Amino acid sequence: MSTRSRTCPERAVTFLQESGKPGWSDWELARLAVHLRGLAMYADDPLADAARRLGDAFTADELHRADAFLEAGRQDTDHLAAIEARLGKDATSDEAWLVQQLTMAWTRLDELWHRIDTGGSLMANTHVASAIDYVRGFRP
Repeated sequence: MSTRSRTCPERAVTFLQESGKPGWSDWELARLAVHLRGLAMYADDPLADAARRLGDAFTADELHRADAFLEAGRQDTDHLAAIEARLGKDATSDEAWLVQQLTMAWTRLDELWHRIDTGGSLMANTHVASAIDYVRGFRP
């Protein structure tokens, strides 16, 4: 869709007026946004190229949804550390158990991401599978 009129002043990007992707989930929008930003890294001016690509592909609302989805998946280790400090050594509370479980999950997720990143373009499935096997109880 080539109709562009609305602008987003904080990014100086012109966005699509109407959606070219009706019914897309936030995950699908986020995946496309990451892909387009990745392609822009190879341009002479990556920020301008990313703004152009995102403006051509998304409405302002779609980009907001995609960015909110990506932000929700970010590990907030500072917040988790503050909760741990507030709890102290109170290992009996449900909140302490949840913090412990979240810390363990993030550690395992980091290991999986590391294995995927280091797997290369011709990824050996066993390299990534060993990270999945590392997560206790992941497989039946």
